[in-house]
Amino acid sequence: MSNDSRIPTLTITQTVPRQTPQNEFGAVLARAAHEVVRSGAGLVGGMIPAGPIFSAAVSSAKTVVSAVATKASPAGIPASAETGGAAGAGAAAGNQDAWDLLEAQKVLTAEGQKFNMAYLQLQNEMQKESREHNAVSNIMKVRHDSAKAAINNIR
Repeated sequence: MSNDSRIPTLTITQTVPRQTPQNEFGAVLARAAHEVVRSGAGLVGGMIPAGPIFSAAVSSAKTVVSAVATKASPAGIPASAETGGAAGAGAAAGNQDAWDLLEAQKVLTAEGQKFNMAYLQLQNEMQKESREHNAVSNIMKVRHDSAKAAINNIR
C-alpha cells in the first residue's frame, strides 16, 4: 500500500487568443444610459405633472449622456442620436438652450424648496401629534394605575 501525498506534476497550456469581444465597461455603460434616456423619457414624460421641467431635465441628460458616450467610445453611438435639440442649431441657439435649461433648473429648485418646506411642516405637525398622544397616554396610564391601586387597597 502506497501512501503517496505528493502533488502531481503540473501541466501548462499555451496561451490562446481572446475568444470574446473586448468591450470597455465605460462604453457599454454609456450606450445603456443613452438607450434608457432615449426610450424612457417619452414614456415617463406623459405621466409626470411637471412636464416642461421634466422635458428640460431629460434634454440635459440626453446631452450629457451623448457627450460621455462619445468620449467613451468615439464610434460607439451613431451620429443620429438626439442631443436635446442643440446639435446643428448654431452657437446662438446653443446659448438660448443653456439659458432655458438654467431657467428650468431655477424653477425646479424653487419647487424643490417648496416641497421641502411642506415636508418640514408635515414633520412638525406629526411630532406635535405624537407628543399630544404620549401626554394623553401617560395621563390615562396614571389614572388606570391609581384606580387599580384603589381597588387593591379596598380588598
